Amino acid sequence: MTRGGVRPYHALMLAHLRTLRLATWLGWQLETNWANPWLFTLYMLIKPVCGSLMLVCMFYAADAAAQAGAVGRVGRAGISPQFLPYMYISNACYGLVGTVMFGLSYAVVRDREHYRMLKYVYISPANFQTYFLGRGAAGGLEGTVGGVLTVCVGLFLFSQLRDSVTIDTLWLLVYLVIGVVMLWACGMILAAACLNMSRNGMFLSEGIAGVLYLVSGVVFPLRALPEWVQPISLSLPTTYWLEGMRRALLGPPPEELRGPLSDWNNSELALMLLGTTVVLVVVAQLFWRWSERRAWRNGNLEENAGV
Repeated sequence: MTRGGVRPYHALMLAHLRTLRLATWLGWQLETNWANPWLFTLYMLIKPVCGSLMLVCMFYAADAAAQAGAVGRVGRAGISPQFLPYMYISNACYGLVGTVMFGLSYAVVRDREHYRMLKYVYISPANFQTYFLGRGAAGGLEGTVGGVLTVCVGLFLFSQLRDSVTIDTLWLLVYLVIGVVMLWACGMILAAACLNMSRNGMFLSEGIAGVLYLVSGVVFPLRALPEWVQPISLSLPTTYWLEGMRRALLGPPPEELRGPLSDWNNSELALMLLGTTVVLVVVAQLFWRWSERRAWRNGNLEENAGV
């Protein structure tokens, strides 16, 4: 302690780092259900890969149907083969959105409803927001491992993906760093909302996850969406992040998949993503502080459904 009872800056930083480390460890143990690491690694491989393979099967089914309906036409009928890498990489990256953004909101529900420990975490010496940052870091680690394993399996199984992948390491790191901050800010907004909602707040996250999956260009290129939906897509930071991740892993989009962002270069995409991320961080901090005070004042931190 220094004069006046003010904690030294380095001691405060050490306290935050200790909270972050322990919250990340706790979040990882809860996500893995305290399972053996090798067993959970197998789970992380099977879950995202099976989801991606389902999309691959849908691609081949749609391609076969398109070819069957175009018998006799000149030239290749069916879906562009470039669509498979687009869809596969997008779905692998979207796993990080689910584990970070929606994992944070579910952490509020789980700690309050399942374990009934949220109030005790709040009154402990640990910083409340740093605690949730650690929980988000655990989810981000899970999503990153799952995404990497999914891409590796895709490279092994599908020649279209092997022929298309051209990794730009520098831009990949840029998009990953900015994207993780963006996803954390979005997750804190949802977590703040869940502080003042009952356990059905988890359905808010699931609903938003479905909307983002549709309009952020995960499965369908933006130009395939109705014209009135495209402005909504272009207002979402996840759209720019997914476009940047695809650019960093697959290079510029082919002519068949060009859309509203095809003429943007990596610098423009990164600047737009950075700008929206700064706005989201400010909004997340203001909304979190207001929601935290309101939840404590109204007793929402210990309120549960009793089931």
